[in-house]
Amino acid sequence: MRARPKLTALCVAAGLALLAPASAHAERDLWATVNVCDTTAFPDTMGVRASMPGTKPRRRLLMRFGAQFFDRARGRFVRTGDRSRWLRVGKGGSESVQSGFDFRFDAPSAGNPFTLRGVVDFRWMGRRKGRWRVVKRATKVTRAGIRDVEDSDPPGYSRAVCEIKGP
Repeated sequence: MRARPKLTALCVAAGLALLAPASAHAERDLWATVNVCDTTAFPDTMGVRASMPGTKPRRRLLMRFGAQFFDRARGRFVRTGDRSRWLRVGKGGSESVQSGFDFRFDAPSAGNPFTLRGVVDFRWMGRRKGRWRVVKRATKVTRAGIRDVEDSDPPGYSRAVCEIKGP
């Protein structure tokens, strides 16, 4: 009888060890970054790119992109009011999915650049009782240093913030 608790504890520990890499992999695939910032090809534009891990088959993956402005008087980022609609970016069962959204702004006046960052809301949808419902949600603010970012200008560009300088 004493061997059973040890065996149960061993099985639980083994199961948790198997789940840890999947969880770490999922977190690594959940990110947001600035992939375009006021370039020649995209003036006065901030591009935000994001990735989310897939889940069980028969799930829908959605993202919504937003922009935030750094308010120097308050010393923090505030909403700009610019936000995409919810975009269906993939289905569950996939490894991970990337998508992006570009925000175009009026050029700031000379000598008054503004600093922006992106924020991305993620939703994983599943069918319950015949209706699509949110089964998981997350939010990420843009960060730098992401590798393998698609559609960057220039290639490989990944930053936490974007400064639009204007004329």
